[in-house]
Amino acid sequence: MKRFSAALLCCCLMTATAVLTFAQGMDEGFEMARVVAFDHVAANAQHMENSDQYKMSMRIGDTVYSCIGSGPASTFIDWSINKEFPAKLENNNKTMLVKSPNGQIVQLTVKGRKAAK
Repeated sequence: MKRFSAALLCCCLMTATAVLTFAQGMDEGFEMARVVAFDHVAANAQHMENSDQYKMSMRIGDTVYSCIGSGPASTFIDWSINKEFPAKLENNNKTMLVKSPNGQIVQLTVKGRKAAK
């Protein structure tokens, strides 16, 4: 019985530590956003400036935001459907700041939003 109690106490302490660490890691105003869709925009010979653009849909709560972002492939290498990242809406919901796994903050332009299904 003592071993069981000690093991249970240990599990509770580890869970509490993990929750506190996660809560401290989130900056003010950031909440978890899930990637619903992700696609690389095909390069166009007439518009080479769009060669590093990505289209994605991010879900925060009950709203899905259609976004466009640009940057090197290394910035978006870990982005895939159903992954979650800390995100924050700014400029009256016209831009979204997303923290990528490497700690870099990526600015996305919000093109539209709709209620999640």
